[in-house]
Amino acid sequence: MPQYPARLTKDGSYILVMFRDVPEAITFGANEKEALENAVDALETGLSLYIDNGKDWPKPSAAIDGERLVDLSKSAATKSKLKQGQE
Repeated sequence: MPQYPARLTKDGSYILVMFRDVPEAITFGANEKEALENAVDALETGLSLYIDNGKDWPKPSAAIDGERLVDLSKSAATKSKLKQGQE
């Protein structure tokens, strides 16, 4: 299953999540657990914009210091495989 690196940063009383491979995917949470749960939805929403615009999904890069890996859901991973099969 594809994993995308995410950077979590403290932003006031929230944890902000951003993906360098999918800059459209931004979310937050009250704590790290909630932020990472929200990150899956944000990532999939960001990637859906690529599909809507007929663009290829960006390939996930390796995580660098301080980044966390976020898994796509099984349904999103399946869509990714189907899209790759069409190329």
